[in-house]
Amino acid sequence: MGTPGVDYPEDRSVLDVKAVSRDDVLTSFVEEATGGELVVSVGEDSSRRRVRLDVGERMELIWRGPEELRSLPVELVEVRTGESPSWRLRVVGPASRGQRRSAVRTPLSVSVELGAGDALLSGASVDLSEGGMRCILGGRQEAAAALEVGSVLPVTVDLDGTRVSAKAEIVRRHPREDDRAELSLRFVGLGEKREDLIRRRVFAELRDLRSRGLI
Repeated sequence: MGTPGVDYPEDRSVLDVKAVSRDDVLTSFVEEATGGELVVSVGEDSSRRRVRLDVGERMELIWRGPEELRSLPVELVEVRTGESPSWRLRVVGPASRGQRRSAVRTPLSVSVELGAGDALLSGASVDLSEGGMRCILGGRQEAAAALEVGSVLPVTVDLDGTRVSAKAEIVRRHPREDDRAELSLRFVGLGEKREDLIRRRVFAELRDLRSRGLI
């Protein structure tokens, strides 16, 4: 049967799902897993919409193993409908080292600090992924107003007491009626170790939301 977490994902694992017929990467959760078959929740796209795939579709599952990302080729053999629709998958090849295909994003509020010249703007994230985040920041009004799309600034996020610092590019400013700045940021040069810290926190939040029936 192999080793859970290494040769196949463990129950309740969060999955990246790359279907042959689609260009995007879906998110799913493992409901049951053995060495030969898995039952997973129907994959959702980046807008949290469940997608429809036909029996016979080939997919690649990617998950966080004990030491590294892992990948497993599977085939969709049954679509189960109902209140919590799921896919039954058959393993069609051995597991191997996985490569990250997407930055999974989740609604998540963590403390954020953004350096803007000699000012430090503080606030919280709206959502977070290893690729970036959307956040709302307060602080000196003139410093917040001066933030420009394309600027690369130092940013720190607090992940349950672990502070992760990096550079981030402002990719969008969202209009607001108050004095706070709402920004979409892209992390620059984060590095694998810090990516993993953020990804682990994001996946923990996804598992919690899933256990509470919120996604």
